[in-house]
Amino acid sequence: MYATRPVVVGVDGSPSSLAAVAFAARDAVWRGVPLRLVYAHESPLYGYLPVGMVSYSIAEAEHFQEQVAKLLADTVERIQRQYPALTAVESKEIAGVPAGVLIEESRKAALTVVGSRGVGGFTELLLGSVSAQVAAHAHGPVVVVRPPESDVEPGPEQPPPSAGPEAPVLVGYDESVAARAALVFAVDEARRRDAPLIVMNACVPSEQTDAAKMLANAVAAYAEGGITVQTRVKVTGNVEKAMVDASADAALTVVGCRGRGGFAGLLLGSVSRALVHHAHHPVAVIHPSED
Repeated sequence: MYATRPVVVGVDGSPSSLAAVAFAARDAVWRGVPLRLVYAHESPLYGYLPVGMVSYSIAEAEHFQEQVAKLLADTVERIQRQYPALTAVESKEIAGVPAGVLIEESRKAALTVVGSRGVGGFTELLLGSVSAQVAAHAHGPVVVVRPPESDVEPGPEQPPPSAGPEAPVLVGYDESVAARAALVFAVDEARRRDAPLIVMNACVPSEQTDAAKMLANAVAAYAEGGITVQTRVKVTGNVEKAMVDASADAALTVVGCRGRGGFAGLLLGSVSRALVHHAHHPVAVIHPSED
């Protein structure tokens, strides 16, 4: 067991998961922590049958295991070559429901990264069921990554999709507990990336003045923190669309799992849900620490 929590990433060979691995590897380098690749599957070898499969021979099961082992070995080799500064890389094959496995792995992770849609996803869906469940139920921060628009595997030297090397980290802020945790996470990410930070609140016209004061108070502690911090108040009648539109210019968009106006029974609020489904670039959903 590592002394420091690793960055955990779900792997299944899809373009989304390959983009997620690249994102996770780079973030692990910035954090100086290990990278853990997790392939989770419902395997007949362990008492599960894939959906729609009525029989599964031992030979087919062995072939499946060989394919998984090769996928993980090839991915580890490629990532170690692309990111030689990684402190350590390990891969794990775990039998079980993929979302449940990754949610459990998130208990031990500094960050959990998932692709937006796996190999079993329908092409018309922007977000798959696994990524949606992990974003909602993880025990720590989760990043959902979409593949490049060409939807092809990133080459060995191709970085994860982003809005450009100078693009800022964007965080939505509304004074909720989850938003405060999101701000702390976003500040740390901006420092690691040596990128500017934009702290944004979208509100109706009557709340504009109060929103500006709230943002000023929120960022005051980071004025001398070695990063460029900008506050942005967006007056709008559609908060979700405003945040999604703003994500187009951000390398990473950060949001709390549920904002100030959210219902206590909902694990994801309307803004975080809209972002994980429609953000233009990687989006981080922050769950307040359970520690």
